[in-house]
Parts: sequence; structure tokens; C-alpha cells
Amino acid sequence: LHFDVLADRWDVRQQLQQALDNTGLGRLNAHTPAQQLSGGECMRLALAGALLSNVDLLILDEPTNHLDSRSRAALQQQLQQWPNGLLLISHDRALLSTVEHIIELTPTGIQSYGGNYQFYIEQKAIAHAAATQALEHLQHTQKQEHKRLQMLQERQTKRQAQGTKHGKEANQAKILLDRQKERSESSAGRIHQQQATRLQQLGQQLQQAQQQLTQESITAIHAVHGAPPTQQRAVVLEEIVLPHGDRALRSITFTLYGRQRVAVHGPNGCGKSTLLKVIAGHVEPLSGARQVNVPFAYLDQHLHTLDPQRTVLEQLRDAAPKTAEGNLRTRLVHLGLDSQRILLPTAQLSGGERIKAALACLLYADEPPHLLLLDEPSNHLDLPALHALEHMLRHYQGSLMVVSHDSHFLDQLALTHALNATDIGWQLEELPPTQTDNLL
Repeated sequence: LHFDVLADRWDVRQQLQQALDNTGLGRLNAHTPAQQLSGGECMRLALAGALLSNVDLLILDEPTNHLDSRSRAALQQQLQQWPNGLLLISHDRALLSTVEHIIELTPTGIQSYGGNYQFYIEQKAIAHAAATQALEHLQHTQKQEHKRLQMLQERQTKRQAQGTKHGKEANQAKILLDRQKERSESSAGRIHQQQATRLQQLGQQLQQAQQQLTQESITAIHAVHGAPPTQQRAVVLEEIVLPHGDRALRSITFTLYGRQRVAVHGPNGCGKSTLLKVIAGHVEPLSGARQVNVPFAYLDQHLHTLDPQRTVLEQLRDAAPKTAEGNLRTRLVHLGLDSQRILLPTAQLSGGERIKAALACLLYADEPPHLLLLDEPSNHLDLPALHALEHMLRHYQGSLMVVSHDSHFLDQLALTHALNATDIGWQLEELPPTQTDNLL
């Protein structure tokens, strides 16, 4: 029976172990509980199993979420060598740059692009420019048609008045004057109807052009106000011993000053998420002293701040009771959460919608955070929301600590430092100024 199931894959155990070794998970075996793994390690394990399947069509849904930089590069190489069909659902711009074809689902239908991410961006820009030009042309044409209709009406009124005056001066019979008036009014009516039809058509075309641009409009995250003084010590960790992570990274002494913007770098399972949890007070250190001196907001990978049984709007109202509900609804719409989705329990939302909901509850609270602790905030976000988050964080004036393996995302945040997980412990590195710094 076992040979019937395995067919010619009788060495599947050896293949599994080889796949684990190749993905840096050689310490695991088939009996290791998955709950002991980090999010990135779970993803690497799932991908190893998928690639071992040798199926005709491989479907991957956001495969780079939670993966560290080395694992992302390895996955890209593996997918390049995959001999069979491949369908990716992803918003990872580095991964999308390696594909040959992109299909985008839009409110108006499916759009196909015969190239990689760069080609997609270029074609989107061309289409947007063309739509903007078409809208401006229609607006100009509509304005000219209104002027033309007004001129025709004034001209017809003037002709009618002149005809009546000439008829009276020539002593024409009333019946002749009435017939002339009827013919004139009938002619004017036909012209008016033609113009009205033309204006109605233009109005419909204009509405369609406006809808197309509206659907392509960029998602917006409103600015978060609140900045601690530059020299204020926002976070102080003194001889902290973390309960999880690599042995060399268990101990850390670290100070985060006001307006410092720090990326936490390191491989999956090294303790990055644990470090943020300790700072946020969600996990107690084994020893040492932790001090956070400013209001902060913490976004964890699993979005534990959200109640899955309650709606987005209910939870945002609890976070911002002083803000008018209309304003809260507007901000949610700008995030891409419409009036129907915000009334659903968050358990019924997609992964990207849940991240948007969690971000809204954290960022739009009545007390603005002076410190943001973000653990993989770009996971599951669609591209418009990702661009909006980058824009907001780039202009955020408070302190920032972010865990992410998305290099494109981190490049947009004008980071000042990197806290690197190394073989000799946590090392703080000052980063050179970037072009995005000029936008702050």
C-alpha cells in the first residue's frame, strides 16, 4: 500500500530533509511541532512542501510574506527554475519583477500586462495619462457645446422677434404670423433636442472617464501628528534578556531617541518579533529593565489588536471616541474599506483588509502615537495601500521601529538606523541619508 501511494517517490523522507537543508531548516524533522516555528519559518516549510509536490500547476498566495531576505532570494531562484505552470498572487515588487506576465483585478474587470512589474508600472502610467487627457478633452468639449447651445437659443429668439416685427410691419394676416412662429419653434425644438442629446452623451462619457480615474486613485492614509523631542529617550532597554530567539541575540541594551527611524534586520526566528513584543509590553523579558516614555502603537504580525467578532467601525470608534463618525468613515474609505466592509466582523475580511483595519485603529486613535512599532506591516497589502503606507511613514515625525524584509518598502521610509541581528549580538548601524530624507 505504501508503495502504491509513493509510486516512484520512495525516498520522500530524504527529499524532505534535503529541502529543509536547502531552506535553512535542517534542524527540523517531520515530527517538529509547527507551533514552535516563527512566521517566516512556517512559510519556508510550506513552500518546501509545495515545491516538492512536483505538480503541473503551482499556485502561491503571497509566498514571500514573513520570509527573510535570504529566503526571498532563494524562492525567486527556485521559481525561476520551476519547470511547470506557475500562478502567483503577490504584491511583492521584487518578486513581480521576475515574472513574465501580470494580470490585475480591477473594479472594471481584468487587465492583462505582457511583462514584469516595471512594464506594468509604465503601462499604468501611460493609461492614467491617456485617461486624464481624455477627461480634460471631454470637459472642454462639454463646455463648448453648452456655449454653442446658448448661442443657438439666443440666435433663435432674436430671429423670432425680428420675424414677428417684420410681419406686423408688412400687415401680414395673423394666421400667417402664427404659421411662421410654429415653423420657427419647430426648427428651434429640433436643434435643441439634438444639442440636448449631444450633451447627454458627453455627460455619460464624462462620467465614465471620471469613474475610471476615481477607481485608479491612490489610497490615502491620513498623516499622524505627534513627535517627541529629538533628544528624548523614547525607549530604553537595559540588559534585557529575551525569552526567545538565537542564543547570541537573547541579550540587548538599546536606547531609541525621539525621531529615530530604525529597521530591525535579521533572519527568520532570530528574535525580531520578540524584541518588539518586549518593547510593547506584550511579552515579559527574562531579566533586565524596559522603559517606554512616549505614547506608542504596536502592530503585530497576527493582528491581535483586532477583535475578530467586532466590526472595523466599532473598533475604530472605541479608539477615537472624540472623532466624528463621518470623519472615521471617510478615513476608512480612503484606506480602501467601503461602507459595507466596515460593518462586517473583522474575521470576515481579507488579510489585506484586516491590516488596513488594524492600522486605522492604531493610527487614528484620539491620542496620536509618538512611537510606531510595526512588525511586517506591508504583508498582504495591495499596491495602492502599500504606497499610501510608505508615504505616511516617510512623513511621520515620531520614532519608528519596523520589522520588514521588503527592501522596496524599507527604501521608502527615510530610515536613520538599522538594528542588525549578527553572530555577536544586536548591532546598531547609522544609515546614510537617502533621497527620501529630503521629503521630510
